[in-house]
Amino acid sequence: MTRDFADPGSFYFGCNLAVSRRSAHRNMLVNRSFSAALFRAVACALFAMVCASGVFATAVANGSWTTTHDDVLDPALREAIASADDREKIAAYLVMADQLSGGELERRARASSAGLIDGPGKATSPASVARTRRRLVAEMLKAHAQSTQRPLRSLLAAAQKSGQAELIDVLWMGNALFFRAEPAVLQRLSEMPGVNRICLMPETPASRAQDAQPALPSPPGLGTYPFLDNFESGALLPHWTVAASGDGYAAVTDLHDPAGDWHVVMGTNTNSVDSVASLTVELDLVGEKDVGIRFRHKEFGDEDHPEDGVFVSADGLAWHKVYSLEDASAEYSWEWVSLDSMLSGFGISYTNNFLVRFQWRDNFNIPSDGFAFDDIEIAPGVGIQPPPDIEPHIVALQAPSLWDKGFEGSGILIGNIDSGADWQHPDLIERVWTNPGEIPGNNIDDDANGFIDDLHGWDFKSNSSNVSSTDPHGTQAAGLMVGDGTQGRITGMAPAASMAICEVSNEAHYWQAQQYLLSIGVDVVSSSYSYKWPDRPDYHMFRQLCDVELAAGIIHANSIGNQGVLTSTHPTPFNISTPGNCPSPFAHPDLASGGRSSVMACGGIQLPDDSLYNPSGRGPSAWEDISSFDASFPHAQLPEYWDYEVGGFGGGLPGLIKPDVVTYTNSVMTTNLNGGYSLFSGTSAATPQLAGAMALLLDVQPAAQPRHIAAALELSAVDLGDPGKDNLFGSGKIQIFDAARRLKVLARFSPQVASPGEAFALEVFGAPNDIVYGFFQSSLVTNTGELNLPLPLFFLGMRLLDSEGAASWNLSVPQDPALIGLTVWFQAASEAQDGSWGGGPFLSVPDSLTVTP
Repeated sequence: MTRDFADPGSFYFGCNLAVSRRSAHRNMLVNRSFSAALFRAVACALFAMVCASGVFATAVANGSWTTTHDDVLDPALREAIASADDREKIAAYLVMADQLSGGELERRARASSAGLIDGPGKATSPASVARTRRRLVAEMLKAHAQSTQRPLRSLLAAAQKSGQAELIDVLWMGNALFFRAEPAVLQRLSEMPGVNRICLMPETPASRAQDAQPALPSPPGLGTYPFLDNFESGALLPHWTVAASGDGYAAVTDLHDPAGDWHVVMGTNTNSVDSVASLTVELDLVGEKDVGIRFRHKEFGDEDHPEDGVFVSADGLAWHKVYSLEDASAEYSWEWVSLDSMLSGFGISYTNNFLVRFQWRDNFNIPSDGFAFDDIEIAPGVGIQPPPDIEPHIVALQAPSLWDKGFEGSGILIGNIDSGADWQHPDLIERVWTNPGEIPGNNIDDDANGFIDDLHGWDFKSNSSNVSSTDPHGTQAAGLMVGDGTQGRITGMAPAASMAICEVSNEAHYWQAQQYLLSIGVDVVSSSYSYKWPDRPDYHMFRQLCDVELAAGIIHANSIGNQGVLTSTHPTPFNISTPGNCPSPFAHPDLASGGRSSVMACGGIQLPDDSLYNPSGRGPSAWEDISSFDASFPHAQLPEYWDYEVGGFGGGLPGLIKPDVVTYTNSVMTTNLNGGYSLFSGTSAATPQLAGAMALLLDVQPAAQPRHIAAALELSAVDLGDPGKDNLFGSGKIQIFDAARRLKVLARFSPQVASPGEAFALEVFGAPNDIVYGFFQSSLVTNTGELNLPLPLFFLGMRLLDSEGAASWNLSVPQDPALIGLTVWFQAASEAQDGSWGGGPFLSVPDSLTVTP
């Protein structure tokens, strides 16, 4: 039952809430000195009441990697050494045993910032505070790596000087080194103290990491409506029927300046032979309306003929010209036509075998004569010159409702780990990040970050500043994050956010990209690359780096693979690929107790019925001793990460529920190479929509940390599977407007763990001069749109926010050892002053404090 915040009978504590804004304000003035002592008295009573609940949370301290192998050289590397010549250099990476945990990084960053971090009412903006935190985390990691790696770096430097090693790079984010070295050097490194493991550098092809799903071919001559072909397959697909007379032809080619990488051209194989060429597609349009045709077209010095144009037929016998291509442009231009009104004039209607034909006639070949076509689309609403179209997947996820409130992701920086991107696409060029510390093209590392001319990001695959790519995958992912509609179609969830670009292939590239994005201060990481079980990736290194992202305040959206039905080769509990299998930032109440990281894993559903995208990866995921059921697993493991057990293949323990949420993935429209659009599928398509949603939420509430963003998305999601969070749909389909309502008021503990007698702060953010109410409990429920604290809950009090919309209570845990192990959840609420945000109060997402020894 939905409860009304203003209903005195709605809650156990309703009498405290049935106050008007005026009387609440008067009471607040009387109680403006609402003291820490009063809070402690209330908190002590609450703690006593809930101690019996036995709710525990884990706090990960500094850890050291431990190896389960006799040798720090992993089996694959030992095999490579055995088969190598003495002077052959082998690509490897070395991981140190001494690692800074996420919890330790967060504590040190807070201490180093001297109150800057987590300080409401400060002169510094929340966004600036967040980036300061990232900078501090990066500086600590660099210093730690430099200190612990000094002897190994000296050895490698000497080996490099003698020609025995090369390509040395530091992954300070994971206290690791990347290099190529001769077997003798590898052996010496393995004998040095402090080394946890040395592994063969993985060489995963980009195609194995990408999570795009190729479209299924159509039967010959039959197309699927809505229809789109940009010819980027490099061939005429079976849905086209080619017809020609004379010596005419129609062919896909990359010659003659296509709009993308490929286009279709029409001409004659023999000059001076009068010829006709055409392409025809058959569509089932029964019952359709608002059907339009849109395409790019150019001609090569053609003479005009009545046969030049677009024709339609309801029966394949009578043809009607609906668009003339006489006197066309020599440069590509968009053309469009709406069919509905024209058909009535022809006395025909849409049929189940409706034909659309694109046709040319002349007597010389290109470049004297000839046509070219690209990006042919037949779909609802494309037959006019509209303002930028908002794609259906964006509407279904509520993004336009949030744009209407003025939140489009402005000021938020997303890092895209993918295949690079065509950043000069009209829909992306204003969205790409430009490094303020670099002078373009001077071949100097102006900002001294180790990357020369990294103007828009870095290509780790080729070790280059050129992040453009001929692989469309990264451009397609980028468009679903930030595509702003300049070219006519709004494809991006956050069309005002900025995007830094990283190109990767193997696992090491991915880790380097994570490190780079941390160093430039991104708010969100998105990747539609993931690494899968048959290749047995280094799961624990991925989780280590994602823990660091969380400590730095970065939230991360990742794909989970398209192997959901391929359980023989991608078995549970490793069907969810990494790093999507890492824990999310929010301790959802349906999860087993375990650690947290930065990653929200995104599964896929289909338009328009929200049905499961069947290839989408499915959980649970396992975090346990893999070597106990896979004795030859090649990587060492951190026992602190054995926190979500399944029991191996076919195990019956709950593991970690994955995915976390779902978005759309069946052929959603997005940007493609060289200014065009194309359909994109797979969890590769679902993930950037989630990343864009994260950017929108940070725009709404810059003080939100990853756990708040994840909680808002999960607690407001539409539950599509089994009740609660499940291993097919996660928490359900994201609803970004509903999630934003959960962040209009934000309450957070800082820090989230404290010992008896230790100080902590309870901070609240909201509208300037607003009154906020606070509540406690020891557990959570997942009632969408309601308080997430079960009854009976406990009313803490109310607080007047300052003119910046912030307030804090500076408190301490009572000196009572019996409280150790207790977790207390807090939630805040305020009256909704703007009715356009919907009825009822603004309810924050819950935040927790755990008492530790």
